Amino acid sequence: MDNINMRVEKVREYIKEKGLDGVIVSSWQNVWYLSGFTGYGDAALLVTVESAFIITDSRYYVQAAEQSPDFELVKGNCASSKLMKDLMEKNSVKRVGYENLAVLYSDYCGYYKALDAVLCEIGDLFDRLRLIKSAEEISAVESSCDLASDALIRILPEIKPGKTEIEIAALLEYEMRVAGAEKPSFDTIIASGIRGSMPHGTAGKKIIEPGDGVTIDFGAFYGGFCSDMTRTFFVGEPSGEMRRIYNVVMEAQQKAIDEFRYGMTGKELDKIARDCITFAGYGEYFGHSLGHGVGINIHESPAVSPGSDTVLEPGMIFSIEPGVYVPNIGGVRIEDLVTIENGKLRVLTKRPGKQLTVL
Repeated sequence: MDNINMRVEKVREYIKEKGLDGVIVSSWQNVWYLSGFTGYGDAALLVTVESAFIITDSRYYVQAAEQSPDFELVKGNCASSKLMKDLMEKNSVKRVGYENLAVLYSDYCGYYKALDAVLCEIGDLFDRLRLIKSAEEISAVESSCDLASDALIRILPEIKPGKTEIEIAALLEYEMRVAGAEKPSFDTIIASGIRGSMPHGTAGKKIIEPGDGVTIDFGAFYGGFCSDMTRTFFVGEPSGEMRRIYNVVMEAQQKAIDEFRYGMTGKELDKIARDCITFAGYGEYFGHSLGHGVGINIHESPAVSPGSDTVLEPGMIFSIEPGVYVPNIGGVRIEDLVTIENGKLRVLTKRPGKQLTVL
């Protein structure tokens, strides 16, 4: 049984368990997850124990038929409550689950209440289904990591004084698209010089200057999955303070990777890196979590944070991204994606290396 059919069967198990007649899937992420349809945002699914339907309009009839052959195509506007209501009536769907965590309140008041059915919240059903990745899904994320990493390596010669952050971002995103990425995973973050103290400093018009640290946080959306990585380079010799910060962050990341043990919670892994940074005197400058899950979304479960009691299990994919950000000086972040295999962390982000690099 392929991944798509396995996912649909798990939803059907949920329908039976909860005494539902069907589930409506409306978020583009979960429409893709269950059907393989990539017309993101322009389709809805109705899944019952016996049947599965995909509703989309004329722009996507051919695409939906090709990408979702196990779903019966219903032609029309996926936002039409009348169309969904008629489909539900034909299939005796009177108790229906819906993605309460993914719909706007206005949609609930309009579209969903017009269905004239008992509406049942499915909560974090899809978060739980997507939490543990299959071998094929892990391979897909790894391929996305490789694509992004190779694009970064190709543009390294262009990171030099006189270039703007936004020029570097454009080159990087171009290289990813040429290599096959559908889009960036998120707006590329490039923060140079003292802007490096902003953890999410989206690429701007600042000109890169000699001696600047350049933090690049980016990823590719490829094959339905995101990648996410960060490297900090130096354009010319860094100051003594920035060199020290870099080495502290690199040590913290490596300690977290090396000292992971099977059965750890998110907060226990976070503490390994956080204690390392705190011991070096930079604890107040590490304000975010050590990591987050990555998959179809760039941020999803599990959390690797001071408050996370989630046990980290094989098949999960998450980031390890400690950082130190000192106002008026600069910042460093190093980030890789990892999964758990044989009780240890396996790094999915293979390159470039993490030793301090002067371009």
